[in-house]
Amino acid sequence: MIVFFVLAVKRRGPGGYHAAMEAAEDIDRAVSLIGKVAAFLFIPMMVIIFYDVTQRKIIEYDSGFIDSGFYFSSTKLQELEWHLHAVLFMMCLGFAYVKDAHVRIELVRDRLSPRKRVWLELLGIVLFLIPYCIIIGKLGYTFAERAWNTNEISAAQTGLSHRWVIKAFLPLGFVILGAAGIAALLKCWVYLFGPPDLQERSGEYAGTHHADLPEDVVTKGPVTD
Repeated sequence: MIVFFVLAVKRRGPGGYHAAMEAAEDIDRAVSLIGKVAAFLFIPMMVIIFYDVTQRKIIEYDSGFIDSGFYFSSTKLQELEWHLHAVLFMMCLGFAYVKDAHVRIELVRDRLSPRKRVWLELLGIVLFLIPYCIIIGKLGYTFAERAWNTNEISAAQTGLSHRWVIKAFLPLGFVILGAAGIAALLKCWVYLFGPPDLQERSGEYAGTHHADLPEDVVTKGPVTD
């Protein structure tokens, strides 16, 4: 499907490359919006952690707190903590890729020319990122579907129910990451084969993470006495 899309872009000439670049930027904006909204989950997660820790300390001094209306099962609170953390992580995977925040091995990449860096990114997307997202997306869907069909609940007696909800975020997160990968693929393709006026706009993966350092420091490392 990606090959046919790329060939269609190429047949349309410069206009096709502009359309591909606009599509990539639209995907980036959508993925970024999802990540920014999901980032607010950090607030309730921290509140729950704070309440859970505080509640346990109160019980040490006043066991009657358990019978009050302010007491919540510690198991439920802890499961909710990792549920929110998992959702936050999965919803921000694609956002991190859009912002180029994932870990990279710079020992080789930073020594390459800009075009070779983009080629490396393109090959990584086609050979690894997109296939991985497809595999995990399919397996994750089966994982969540099984939880839905069996009405899976927590293994803990006082844990949370509806385990399918949290499991559904696994395939969803990789769909979003895959979308970010497609946007990056389009930008790489435009940079490599598109018109010169789009090179700066699409050259996100042509640079290094050391743009503020002299070239000799980037390629040879810092000078040590």
